[in-house]
Amino acid sequence: MAGPLGKNDRTYRGIFILNVNTVEEAGILLNSDPAVREKIFDAEVFKWYGSAALEEYLDAAGKVGKYTF
Repeated sequence: MAGPLGKNDRTYRGIFILNVNTVEEAGILLNSDPAVREKIFDAEVFKWYGSAALEEYLDAAGKVGKYTF
């Protein structure tokens, strides 16, 4: 999953959520992105736990979520 972020204190432009088992796997995937590879964007890796049911509630989240920018 990936997408842009709204205005934030760290000036992050977007986020990737990767389904990987290790930080090294995440690095390999991120470095396959041309914008990261060419240093147009920097990437930071953070461990994140998401529910295995994520795919089940994504449709519902889009219907009930509020987004402010």
